[in-house]
Amino acid sequence: MDIILTGIARSGTTLSCSLLNKLPQCVALHEPMNPGELVGLGFPDEYMARIGSFYATQRASLLGSGTAVSKARDGRVPDNPFDTAPAAAGLRSSIVANQEVDFGKSLQPGFRLVVKHPNLFTATLATLLTRYACYAVVRNPLAALLSWHSIQAPVNDGRLPYGEAFDARLKSELAAESDRLARQLIILKWYFSHYSSLLPRSNVIRYEDLVSTGGRALAVIDPDAATLAEPLESRNTSKLYDAALVRRLADRLLDDESIYGGFYGRSDIESLCDAWTTRA
Repeated sequence: MDIILTGIARSGTTLSCSLLNKLPQCVALHEPMNPGELVGLGFPDEYMARIGSFYATQRASLLGSGTAVSKARDGRVPDNPFDTAPAAAGLRSSIVANQEVDFGKSLQPGFRLVVKHPNLFTATLATLLTRYACYAVVRNPLAALLSWHSIQAPVNDGRLPYGEAFDARLKSELAAESDRLARQLIILKWYFSHYSSLLPRSNVIRYEDLVSTGGRALAVIDPDAATLAEPLESRNTSKLYDAALVRRLADRLLDDESIYGGFYGRSDIESLCDAWTTRA
């Protein structure tokens, strides 16, 4: 079974891949494709053909040699693709790169092959749904925004190059907005609106549920995940974040519930803000 996994940037999609890779008949690849090679292909036919070919190639490789291409570190898909400490510029940098990964599994022909891309697959979700089972991971929008402010990535500046490449409206809205935080709020709403309008609620996994269940929330993707009991700790109140920034972002989110409606409410923003303030 070939499965699409997408989600909000920094929502726990890589953690989900790491957990799914603990299951006996599941392999989850972390952003293995080069999105730049998909831009410019005829859409949807050539685009879908290229994705289908990628699945077929990786599936054959896994059945033949146990290996597949994935972003990874030291030969494995980590639970977090960014460094835990800021670099000299004050931002955390990526610690993963594309490589051939040996998953060390005895796989049956019908094993679940999950390919994860947050921005690329969100932008093309409506088309992907015509062929694949699709799932998304979301996270408390305050925690997501705070994480974006701590990493070295385009979303830190309120841009999504490969989301914009496949969504002209998103590109236009971001180009017209000069305020960085306003751009990030546009992006957040873009993510949430895609999942609320295109996916059944059961196919959207909240990071908070993923953590609280020790990974068992992933059973919607692979029933074997019902056996997981990983000791996971929420990073929603990371010490990386400045109290003034937390309050400022929370206030902006509380001003517009339509950004995250259907998945989170005002109380989720307020309680996380309070929890962070108490911890700080």
